[in-house]
Amino acid sequence: MSESSYRDLAKEHLERIVPVSLYVTTRQRNAWHGTASLHYRGPISLSCTLSEAQAVAEDWRAQGSTFSIEQVPGLHLMSEWSDVIIVEFHSDISFLAWDQSQSDQIRRGAAMTDAIDALGTPGRWRSPRPSEQSFIARLLQPEEAPIPLGSRARFMAWSSVSHGGGYALEWNAHPGRHNASGVRRISRLAQD
Repeated sequence: MSESSYRDLAKEHLERIVPVSLYVTTRQRNAWHGTASLHYRGPISLSCTLSEAQAVAEDWRAQGSTFSIEQVPGLHLMSEWSDVIIVEFHSDISFLAWDQSQSDQIRRGAAMTDAIDALGTPGRWRSPRPSEQSFIARLLQPEEAPIPLGSRARFMAWSSVSHGGGYALEWNAHPGRHNASGVRRISRLAQD
């Protein structure tokens, strides 16, 4: 998150953590010999709403590309002046392998940078540690508002269908693979 931070988050303190629903957009491109490559573009890939995620896909359109959007459980970290969202999206149960021994770093009053580090690659994880590419974190803009998770959150996924460059992408919805128990556990630990 270093280059995308425009504020000195080290001087800000964590107020609270809320489990939220977020969206990750990825692009697939056909490669040689029938293989495909999968790409996401760091913080730009992470959106607060489905319509924002679909707009990201439209912006990335190129011939031969298809897109997928995954609705994933994430964490909304709030400080006095800034809000940060973070996801660990390669695991079916996001943040399940996070080591609870770091819970002091995610409690109210902790430095925001310490909380972000604790929940990202630098943090402690039970085996297996998620890959660095599993994490996306970014600052929220003032007009962005992630949706808090309901008590019975079910996650969806979407795959794009193109009818040519002159038309907007269509989206086929299907059940997602994610479970929110890991982010809910972290939110509870942050409140203790």
